[in-house]
Amino acid sequence: MKLSQIFQSLKARNSPTRVTLQQYGTLFATYLGPQWPRVCFMALLLIGSIMLDLLGPQIIRAFIDTIQSNRSMQVLSIIALFYLGVALGSRLVAAFATYFSEDVGWNATNRLRADLTRHCLSLDRSFHAAHTPGELLERVDSNVETLAYFFSQFVIRILGSGILMLGILVLIACENIWFGAILGAYLIMSNIIFFYVQQRATSIYQLHWQAEAELSGFWGELFHGLEDIAASGAGRYIMRRYFHLQRRENSTEIKSIVFWAGFECTGLILDVLSLLIVLILSASLFVQDMISLGTLVLLLTYTTQLLNHALDIAEQLGSLQQATASIERINEIYHTQSCVQDGLGVTFPTGALALTFQGVSFSYEAEQTVLHDISFQLAAGEVVGLIGRTGSGKTTLMRLLMRFYDPTSGSVYLGGHDLRQAHLDDLRARIGLVTQEVQLFQGTLRDNLTFFADTIPDQRILEAIEQLGMSTWYERLPEGLDTELSSDGGGLSAGEAQLLACIRVFLQDPQLIILDEATSRLDPATEKALTQATQRLIAGRTALVIAHRLSTVEHVDHIMVLDDGRILEYNTRATLACDPTSYYSKLLRMTNPKEMLA
Repeated sequence: MKLSQIFQSLKARNSPTRVTLQQYGTLFATYLGPQWPRVCFMALLLIGSIMLDLLGPQIIRAFIDTIQSNRSMQVLSIIALFYLGVALGSRLVAAFATYFSEDVGWNATNRLRADLTRHCLSLDRSFHAAHTPGELLERVDSNVETLAYFFSQFVIRILGSGILMLGILVLIACENIWFGAILGAYLIMSNIIFFYVQQRATSIYQLHWQAEAELSGFWGELFHGLEDIAASGAGRYIMRRYFHLQRRENSTEIKSIVFWAGFECTGLILDVLSLLIVLILSASLFVQDMISLGTLVLLLTYTTQLLNHALDIAEQLGSLQQATASIERINEIYHTQSCVQDGLGVTFPTGALALTFQGVSFSYEAEQTVLHDISFQLAAGEVVGLIGRTGSGKTTLMRLLMRFYDPTSGSVYLGGHDLRQAHLDDLRARIGLVTQEVQLFQGTLRDNLTFFADTIPDQRILEAIEQLGMSTWYERLPEGLDTELSSDGGGLSAGEAQLLACIRVFLQDPQLIILDEATSRLDPATEKALTQATQRLIAGRTALVIAHRLSTVEHVDHIMVLDDGRILEYNTRATLACDPTSYYSKLLRMTNPKEMLA
């Protein structure tokens, strides 16, 4: 069962995200249910621990009363050994309970992380544009980590402390009804305070974690853009932004600490008053010979236990508020549904696929249209080169074809099928995308080429390298497929990174290729190798090439010139090259057409 099903009542975007008791129950059933044998064993440990905790003070009373009655040393030794066994048993039970609870908690939160990550990956680009990587990392990792204790110990300790307190109250009332009444009143007052805390604490923790998420997002963007920041001299602005976010995070953290400290102080005052009243009453009864010294110690011990477990419940409720705030922040992500809905599925033809844009318009924001009534057809196996200034709409065309977004109006057809009817996974498996900035991962060359899939044999990788004419480049690598690569692309030029991306796509064996060539200046050898690799990659496939150099489109079938989201001209490359009035022909005659292609 997916966590998204837990919050079915929260699917409407504007509905409240307050977690209900039923959703807590479903959360436990989903992530603790598969571990029910361990949870049951934890419950048995709980019962054993309660019995041992209640038995300990009774043994102490028996020991003291035995001393007062001048019984033999043998009896005292037996009682002492019995108490020692109970104490050791209690510690042993606690150790087992801690081990199992930690294991259960981490297993549950790891499953939750996996579900949350899958949901984030299923969302469209508009969601990821609105949330920084640092913020998402805070949600998926830090907020979920807060739930580890909630899963592992919350219910066990709440139930354990509650049952133990009830048992203590019954035993104290059996000794003296007034003691039971006083401590019962204390518990009622404590519950009133706990209820007040529950109403206030969640919002305070939410504000704190929101500030933490924004600070994490800031750090992620900072590390990603260090070179640009240094080059543009934006250090002062970055520091001002950092101080603002850090002050906000500090302020919300201090508020949460002060709030919780005030609550703990109030609880401590109530504890001291309750213990003082019990001490005075029990001492008075002892002086009047109404209770024995052992009973006095018993009452004080039980009272101390009762107050300690009341404080423990308060701490658990504090953990509950943190968990609730985390769940509500997780809800916000599950609350978000992708604007790009998965299709029912179609059967694409084999081989290269024909491509049709029919009256396509698109806008990222409601009042800013970036594509205007785009219509063109590309036959199966043909290649079109896209030319235009920055902002002309080239990248947006690519995003619509990959269904990162859906058109505002019009339709895109691939292989005769509307993209909106296809399964997203099936569609994207048939399209190979080579971007300007190639994302690398910390790992070997093999891992980066196969995306860590162990189902692709080395022989197939080497064949792909050879078929793309990249054997010379590969032979220069010191460790071959075991060459370690860093996530920042250290040691690889932009052209070499695109060579690596070409191998990735070739292993995917797609039916349509989208190539967004690198804008960086390449050395002649790398440019030649990249040109050769891309020509072999697109051979026999339909392809869109986003060109930043005229040399890139020398071998394409068609040229499309985009300007301000509109098709300025679209025809075969030969036709446009021979037409002196065409935009493409003018570019060919220019000395430096680079700025027109950027």
